[in-house]
Amino acid sequence: MLHRPPHRLMCPRHHQAAPDPRLTTTIRTWAAPTLTAAHHAHQRLLRHSRASTAWTAVRAITTRWYDHQQHLTHRWHTRLTRLCAANPHLTTTGSASPALLTRDLVIYPETVTLATLPSQLRRGTDDALNLIAHRLELPRLASNANDPLRAFLTHTRH
Repeated sequence: MLHRPPHRLMCPRHHQAAPDPRLTTTIRTWAAPTLTAAHHAHQRLLRHSRASTAWTAVRAITTRWYDHQQHLTHRWHTRLTRLCAANPHLTTTGSASPALLTRDLVIYPETVTLATLPSQLRRGTDDALNLIAHRLELPRLASNANDPLRAFLTHTRH
């Protein structure tokens, strides 16, 4: 399956996105305005040499959170609902669920947020989790030993 490069996931000028090659038409994104801000932040991230590595790592984290319904479930469900309301064809594609077809788009703002964190968080893991929770506008991130973010912080940041 061929996927677009992440920085070409959406076009904020035309309020459209093409998150999955199984879709025959684009998705209108005007119903989820956070996607445009995320796109602009992602474009700034691409100027850094670590952009590709950071993107790959944090996309794996947010994808797992999405698939396992961790941390941001309510926010992502709301974004998915808005995208489906603006794009009725998502619910009639037949090839896959709207949740799967739009996953990369639904998790995009939080993936960009994680990718733009400082490359060296010079704090303990709990302090780093608190900083990340703040950036994601969450009261806290659950301290779960199996959380891929905790593993990422423990193995790559110290």
